[in-house]
Amino acid sequence: MKRKLNSLRTQLALWVFLPAVLISVVDLLMGYRDADRVATLVQEQLLKGSAKTISEQLEKVDDHYEISIPPAAFELFANEFKDHIYFTIRTGRGKLVAGNEELLPYTAPLKIEKEQYYLSTIRGEPVRVIAYEEVLANGVGNETSITQVAQTLHSHHAFRRDLFSRTIREHLILLAIVVFGLMVGLRWMMLPLIQFGEKLRHRRTGSLESLSAEDAPKELKPVIFAINDYVTRLNKTLSSYEQFVANTAHQLRTSFSIINSQVDFAKRNPANDKDQQQVLDDIKTTISQGTKVINQLLILAAAEQNQANAILGKLVNLSELIKQVVVDLALLAQQKELDLGIDELDESVMVRASPYLLRELIANLVNNAIQHIQIGGMITLSLAMEDGVALLTVLDNGPGISSEHRERVFERFYRVDEKKSNSSGLGLPIAQSICDSLAATIRLCDPAHGRGLQVEVRFPIEHE
Repeated sequence: MKRKLNSLRTQLALWVFLPAVLISVVDLLMGYRDADRVATLVQEQLLKGSAKTISEQLEKVDDHYEISIPPAAFELFANEFKDHIYFTIRTGRGKLVAGNEELLPYTAPLKIEKEQYYLSTIRGEPVRVIAYEEVLANGVGNETSITQVAQTLHSHHAFRRDLFSRTIREHLILLAIVVFGLMVGLRWMMLPLIQFGEKLRHRRTGSLESLSAEDAPKELKPVIFAINDYVTRLNKTLSSYEQFVANTAHQLRTSFSIINSQVDFAKRNPANDKDQQQVLDDIKTTISQGTKVINQLLILAAAEQNQANAILGKLVNLSELIKQVVVDLALLAQQKELDLGIDELDESVMVRASPYLLRELIANLVNNAIQHIQIGGMITLSLAMEDGVALLTVLDNGPGISSEHRERVFERFYRVDEKKSNSSGLGLPIAQSICDSLAATIRLCDPAHGRGLQVEVRFPIEHE
């Protein structure tokens, strides 16, 4: 429940729906009172009509009274609920002329032709009674008669219940309209926020572009301004970090180059014995590996700096870069007796990107295959169009990468085989970072022949 209340949509719905329910409950209470008042008024009017009809039939003949009550006086109460009707007619002095003695006389003072209503009980049932006093038309002086008519409350309760049921139905319909309106209204009001979230979710990884607040709702603009301010500060921080890494790598590469030159000079000393030469060779190998790592760090820094400006790249013919990489790494492949070649090449594919990063991506994938494949192996590159994107494939018949390692090999400095000293664990992370900066995707899978590794890179393409 706590999690639901953290939803702005739920809170807004409650703030609208709960007052509507409260108002509806209050209105229902008032509606019940009104239904009771209307039912009472209808019953009182029936009682009044009956009492006046009965009262008008009373005549004084000599010293006694005569009355002939027409059926219409009681037909007024005819209904399906079968109420019991009681009546009495008495002289002004209280003498019973006609009617039911069970209906006791009204003891409070009455005004001529001014009816009085009250509740009583007859035979254990509640009744509503009218007491009505009228001057006899043929009486002596101001002689009056008092007519009382009582009706049980069955029809009154039924009428009140029917009126109140109608009120409840109307309120339920109104509440249903309110709920439906809330659902539609909240969805419509939340749509800009949902679209804003989708826009953020689909932004390119690593993008630090500012968000546009031009068409955003007024309520969303403070959020957009805050995000843009944060992105600006984050961009400055990351740029400082990337610049630091690049500067450090440059300084280390310069130092390593100097050390490498000094080792080469030391190796030319004829006085060195075999052990000294071996130590110098080991130092040179270590320097070479360190230089490789530094170069990889520089590539990573370049890829990360390119992510914010990927759209500013120019259109590059990808097939030309593939050919160039194959030529550049042919000697290294020959040293390991590897068959490095191109299978299929679509020369019309154009990619908007940095040529430097594209070349580093292809070279990294090929070099990674050369390092891990056995002597006499085969590496094949291909480029083709597939489902509207450019598909670069680097296929080898080496040991491959098992499925449990395929996600982790994109982590920096992660190595499947820790015993391999020539692996820095940066090859595939560099490829992933470059792909992110170019809005491309990279995937490792098993080749069709079942042995080795197939690396697939998909690029969004543009045609000149």
